[in-house]
Amino acid sequence: SLDKTISTLQMELAATRGSQESGSDALPSSTKTSHNGAPSKKKAFVVIGINTAFSSRKRRDSVRETWMPQ
Repeated sequence: SLDKTISTLQMELAATRGSQESGSDALPSSTKTSHNGAPSKKKAFVVIGINTAFSSRKRRDSVRETWMPQ
């Protein structure tokens, strides 16, 4: 079952790459270009996490001093 899933995903990836190289990917033309006709840039969504669980107060204070010097 896992081998079948992997081979299916590999075939889908190959098909997607082939269609993108030929220029006929699944995106409609309105999303490929912006309203003025220039190609639009893709926006990145980034999430930054902050570790709030420390083993001790001393460790927490040490990290604070490293990242937020006063």
